[in-house]
Amino acid sequence: MSERNMDGTETIRKRHDPERKKGTGTKKLKQMTAGQKLEYIWAYYKPHMAVALGIILLIVFIGQMIYRSQFDTVFYAAIINGTAGDGEALAEDFKNYTGDTDKYHEYTIDNSMYLMKDQEDYQMVMKLSTIIGAQQVDVLIAPEYKFQEYAEQDGFYPMSELLTDEQQEAYKDDLTEYGLHVGDSKVLQSFGVDEDSYMGVLVYSDHLDEAKSFITYIMGDGNTPDENEGGQK
Repeated sequence: MSERNMDGTETIRKRHDPERKKGTGTKKLKQMTAGQKLEYIWAYYKPHMAVALGIILLIVFIGQMIYRSQFDTVFYAAIINGTAGDGEALAEDFKNYTGDTDKYHEYTIDNSMYLMKDQEDYQMVMKLSTIIGAQQVDVLIAPEYKFQEYAEQDGFYPMSELLTDEQQEAYKDDLTEYGLHVGDSKVLQSFGVDEDSYMGVLVYSDHLDEAKSFITYIMGDGNTPDENEGGQK
């Protein structure tokens, strides 16, 4: 296409032809090797793929949040120096012991922490301090030195407020003001806890029924949860 100028000369202008441009791009793509084609397609579609991936991840994240919001942790016990045992199996067995059949009720036994007096691992100490400070733990089972640290801070319920007179009599050989000696518990035998381990219920616990039931579960006195005021009613 040409246009005549005022001085009589002509200016030739190229007509925009989308099909011609498209055909040139297609011809160029056909001439590429397989590797070059992948690089070309990746460079062209990368922004679109990134947006699509972001949307998918957002949908998955929201779905997981909605799903997890249905669950409720109704009991959490931390066992110090009991890393040899299976915490998940113990939690499931305890849940069955209470008679709780709600699939959205979670029972957690955290036996991942190991501490040695005068040689404490900083990360383990911080984890224990964090979960107790966040008021996640209902029951703590720990070596005597660590148990006493929290007892001296009035961190536990007095046992007299948790146990019946009959239970206090039954556990009298292992009973202290704020805890129970559980170093020789048959239930905890596979966990390898220290012989001087004690169990106490944290003073901020909102799951006292479950905590009371856990005491009878660990002490193994043969009573059912209902007879000892613990467990799900």
